[in-house]
Amino acid sequence: MLLTLSKYTDQKIFWLISTLSIFFFGLAVITYNPMPAFVPIALVFGVFVFLRPVSLFYLFFFLLPFSVEIYLPNGLGTDIPSEPLMLVLTGLSIVLFLQNINKIKKQYFTHPITLILILHIFWIAFSALFSTNVVFSLKFLIAKFWYVIPFYFLPFLLFKETIQFRRVFIYLGLGLFISVAYVMVRHAALGFSFDGINDAVKPIYRNHVNYGIMLTSFLPFMWYLLTTSKKYYAMKLIALIILLAAIYLTYTRAAQAAIVLAVGIYWVVKWRMAKVAVFASLFLAGLLIVFLSVNNRYLDMAPDYNKAIAHDKFDNLLEATYKMEDISTVERFYRWVAGFYMIKNKPLTGYGPSTFYSVYKSHTVTSYKTYVSDNPEKSGIHNYYLMTAVEQGIPGFIIFLLMAILPILIGEVTYHNTRDKKDKGLIMASIICFVLIDIVILINDLLEADKVGPFFFLSMAIVVFFSVKAKETNKKLV
Repeated sequence: MLLTLSKYTDQKIFWLISTLSIFFFGLAVITYNPMPAFVPIALVFGVFVFLRPVSLFYLFFFLLPFSVEIYLPNGLGTDIPSEPLMLVLTGLSIVLFLQNINKIKKQYFTHPITLILILHIFWIAFSALFSTNVVFSLKFLIAKFWYVIPFYFLPFLLFKETIQFRRVFIYLGLGLFISVAYVMVRHAALGFSFDGINDAVKPIYRNHVNYGIMLTSFLPFMWYLLTTSKKYYAMKLIALIILLAAIYLTYTRAAQAAIVLAVGIYWVVKWRMAKVAVFASLFLAGLLIVFLSVNNRYLDMAPDYNKAIAHDKFDNLLEATYKMEDISTVERFYRWVAGFYMIKNKPLTGYGPSTFYSVYKSHTVTSYKTYVSDNPEKSGIHNYYLMTAVEQGIPGFIIFLLMAILPILIGEVTYHNTRDKKDKGLIMASIICFVLIDIVILINDLLEADKVGPFFFLSMAIVVFFSVKAKETNKKLV
């Protein structure tokens, strides 16, 4: 509880709010103005937040699938209700931290994952000082705070037991399956067609990719809920089957591949092969970059402008992808090539956070140009790692890469040092979710999307929480 309410009993609070509600509702009627009516609603919400802050955290995840993107004047936009709730949760985090500063476990804040995350934030701020558009970069920095603070730091202040984390995913699952039912009913009316999925997911999802990635992020936690408790087992099994079917029907290649990858990640962690897998992936990625760079071999892969088109059938899309004839794939290469030239020009501090769109066109290679290269929707580079290198320089890229790797390596150690079955299940689910997002952002830059970012930072927080818990438990047993 945030405030000490010894002065008031529950009954007195009830009558106080009731009296104020009657007054303000009456004022709204007398003045023919609806605004006073919002005062008691805000008051009830405020009391709810102060008395049961953890419930607000659960409420956020229940409502997250229904969050709708709203466009505001002057080109601004927000997600309702997720972003306002994120701002409230950020404020709540600060108040809780100040109130409990002497009770918080220091191990959470001195943990290597926390330190690299703080360094990541610091470098964003530092690179913003050298930005080609300081306003854009400061907006990016501010937005980063309301992802990191509520979903990474707040759980350390709110949660003491595994069941509290479990409830997050129960509430999220309830909201998510309601949204899946909504999408599937609309999609069924369109014959479950590939070209109909984008219309079916609106307005609660931006597009089928956004929808698919959110389902994929939840998949490991659905498996965790199923395998760590026999209660309502049949219902949860049916839910898992529906989730898998929904992922297939998103027609999102990354989401479908994630199902297979999730199984592979599970066994990599189980067999203590995370270090080998991580460093092998880095080595292969480096080898590919060197291969394409030598003698400008990347130019040999330039597509045929007339063949790089959009496809309205999923099987045609898959075929076009490996033939380098799918327009979304080719357009990614167009922007990635520009990104590498940009890194070469400003390797230390980059062009500044959130500036890629405003500067990339002067660095593009025309042989990779497609029908959509005008980019009227003002989308980004579609690779978060490359975006970080372009906007924050090579140091920013290295810091982010460490942040993307460290939770995997520490998570594996924590998993094998943990004895409780339910704790192990949650740790494994968090690692798998985290790795899947690591992989997905190779072809997307959605980490600041409200339906992706919370999973990323919460998964990190879970790894840290149980890393600290495992060390404390093992010390007691010695």
